Amino acid sequence: MPKQSRDALNAKGKRDAYMFDPEDLVLVTDEKHPLFDERVHLPVSESLVMNMLYAPDGKTPQGVLEPITVVRDPETGKVEVAVGRQRVKAAREANKRLKKQGAELLRVPAMIARANAHRGMAMLISENENRQDDTPLGRARKAQRFIELGHTEEEIAVLFGVSKASIKNLLSLLDAPAAVRNAVEAGQITASEGYKLSKLEPSEAREKVTELKEHAPRAVGKKRRGNATKAREIVNGGKNGNGGISKRAEDTVATDIAAWLDTIKEMPAGVTKKLRAGDWRAIRG
Repeated sequence: MPKQSRDALNAKGKRDAYMFDPEDLVLVTDEKHPLFDERVHLPVSESLVMNMLYAPDGKTPQGVLEPITVVRDPETGKVEVAVGRQRVKAAREANKRLKKQGAELLRVPAMIARANAHRGMAMLISENENRQDDTPLGRARKAQRFIELGHTEEEIAVLFGVSKASIKNLLSLLDAPAAVRNAVEAGQITASEGYKLSKLEPSEAREKVTELKEHAPRAVGKKRRGNATKAREIVNGGKNGNGGISKRAEDTVATDIAAWLDTIKEMPAGVTKKLRAGDWRAIRG
């Protein structure tokens, strides 16, 4: 970047990212090496491969978006990966597929660090252990904005590395009552619970959020332990033993049954009217 451009951006300096053929990068497998990480043996992430191959404009794959960190071995001259093993492995696999298509291959952007054994291992630990995960609602809002730009749930699923069904669940959080959204955002209930509550009537969903906070509290960032069963009962059980099915869903089924009964000539008068009105609920006591 020219100095004039750096000054315009008010940048205080620059570091160049080098572009590598992923096959030229060394993934350390020697357990005694300071840059060894046992996750180097994990299988290639198919979702990451698909993410790299995804072309937002329909033409150019987005490739490796985040530069990796590498260290040059002064003895061998080889470039070893300190941070970014999974990105390198996924890029190699993506290139195999691009090569078959006769397409341009991906390159991996990398920042070169000067590091001894101590500094190299410190980088390895720090990069992987100090990341801030996005919240479920934050992810849902990003997904919705991408849809508004004209993209599909299938495309979003590739970007997030999940199934289309998971994206549908994620987006359902945006339609949930504020009490549900706030509880998910605060970590008071899980995203999974939020998905399920979003399908209920607003008043019922709010009641269940209150029950969860009172009878099955969840510490932020931690899984439920002793009260996990109670949480499932609250979300899935339903106060009247209806298996967690909302009143709206029950009424829809009752209406469909009534429509079918209307076709039966021998059906006593008034039965379907009572069914639609919900009189059958009285048998629950």
